[in-house]
Amino acid sequence: MLISISQLNIHMKKYSYTLLILLLSYLTSSAQIALKGQIVDAETGEKIPFASISTKENRNTLSNEMGDFSIPVSELPAELIISHLSYGKSNFKMEENSDHVFRLKATPIILPEVHVGNYARELVSHAAQKLMENFCLKFYGKAIYRQSTQINQQTSEWQEIIYATKSSNSRLEGTAVLKGRYAAQEAVYKFEDFSYFTKAYGLIDLDTNKHAVISLTSSDLYNYSVANLRKEGDREIAEIHFTNKLPAGANSKYGTVFIDTDTYDILKITFFTHSDLGLKMKNKHPLWVMKMVNPKYEFEISFKDVAGGRSIEYLKVQYQVDYHLKKEILPIHVSSLTYLYETSTQATAMNYEKANTGGNDRELIKKFAYDPEYWNRNTVIERTPEQNRAIQNLEGKGAFGNALGTKKN
Repeated sequence: MLISISQLNIHMKKYSYTLLILLLSYLTSSAQIALKGQIVDAETGEKIPFASISTKENRNTLSNEMGDFSIPVSELPAELIISHLSYGKSNFKMEENSDHVFRLKATPIILPEVHVGNYARELVSHAAQKLMENFCLKFYGKAIYRQSTQINQQTSEWQEIIYATKSSNSRLEGTAVLKGRYAAQEAVYKFEDFSYFTKAYGLIDLDTNKHAVISLTSSDLYNYSVANLRKEGDREIAEIHFTNKLPAGANSKYGTVFIDTDTYDILKITFFTHSDLGLKMKNKHPLWVMKMVNPKYEFEISFKDVAGGRSIEYLKVQYQVDYHLKKEILPIHVSSLTYLYETSTQATAMNYEKANTGGNDRELIKKFAYDPEYWNRNTVIERTPEQNRAIQNLEGKGAFGNALGTKKN
């Protein structure tokens, strides 16, 4: 059957129209709306960092150090679920895409009752036992790692990594670098493998207690006391302070653990030490005599419910020290945040590397060409204005790229 030119044109127009409709439908369905907001205390107006934000579409993020966040949704209206240990859980319905301030009310604190025996130690023992019983359950997903070094309050290093992760209910067990970038300015010190502390430290370790915050023999190593009890609906959360039984001094360790008194779930733990943990640093002037004064490490691990169990939500590590060089004092502050997302019990075929003091993520980062657009699109957690300024400054000096820490050609 012969088809005339006019009939062919009609068919082509129909096909083109159909393809256009399908393309517009695809673009509409795949379009994402970035909802932005800031989380503050309802009474004081203080910004609330590291609050959890999620949607019914199973999108998740954290508020940054300034309480700001951005989270994608497919359509409006959308419901946001915002939770924080000190403020409980709140639901907000977003009708329009405009920056919004979310005001959270602090959960009430009640005075702890007097219990016979060491109630705090019993709670910790129950929580540690529950961790051990579920330790074999493994989780897989991704994580974003951010590290910043400041010397004299000036950013000298910036590092971001996207990991594939394997974890338990207590610690990271392995990582694989999927993407990364690093830049540095000239400075007296560079921190070559600070991410080791994120990978190595956790709550319990059935293989070794070397890097366990809560040891399997916790009742022998620490003193515990209930500082506060928080009420979140029917849930009661105990805030327990702990210190090790060693004499006060450079090796002292202390912190706070938050435990659900009904389920014995550990919700968050902070841990401080002034000990020398073997941090690797590269000295620009190895022959100079420098004195380290007032070193302090801070660890914070937060946990979340996921399908199948409880997993790590984020890990924060901070290191502060004053370096004395002749008559000059250099305050140094290194901080990192690792946020785990897309977490599930579905195993993946990935070669995960365990933490070791000889590892160096920066060597792995070298194989990735620097792609600023990728990092602008994949924030995962909103960066603060100060962080963006530091990145722009480093980019302006050509400090990113395969030749790490050096100007690009």
